[in-house]
Amino acid sequence: MPFGMISRKQSASSALLLGTALTLFSVAHAAAIPTETPPGVTIIEGSDAVAWQPAPPMFPHGTKIAILTGDTTKPGPFTLRVMMPAGSFIPPHTHNLDEMLTVISGNIQHFVGQNIDTTQQRALGPGGFVHLPVNVPHAIKAGRQGAVLQVSGTGPFSMAYVNPQDDPRNTGR
Repeated sequence: MPFGMISRKQSASSALLLGTALTLFSVAHAAAIPTETPPGVTIIEGSDAVAWQPAPPMFPHGTKIAILTGDTTKPGPFTLRVMMPAGSFIPPHTHNLDEMLTVISGNIQHFVGQNIDTTQQRALGPGGFVHLPVNVPHAIKAGRQGAVLQVSGTGPFSMAYVNPQDDPRNTGR
């Protein structure tokens, strides 16, 4: 038989082997689909499954929050989302932890520093990310369509306004 030619017997054997491999792959893949979520695993299948609630009074009026995983009041990792209404503003503040912030939708102006300084301003849209080390003052202003932000850190979480007069709990905002 010339080089590169395959006999009918070899061809049938290869087809059988390929068919068996595909069947085993399909069965193994189907078996890997979990029927229930293991303890400690959080799965949120889409944005419509996020459970929003009014944000604590330290946030501007109309802000909503959703805790995706963890407990912000206890030691350990957490991830939450913040829904800021259009044009809402969180004045300069700090956190007691490293904060990782990602823009999920909408856009924001993010300021770093104790004052609103346009040289320290960054426009962030969907996918924009900021890492802020502990106690770095910053401020956030939502764009015309509002914004949804995802915040992750290791709790417990706290927030302190640089100027206590800016705290909505002190101003009724």
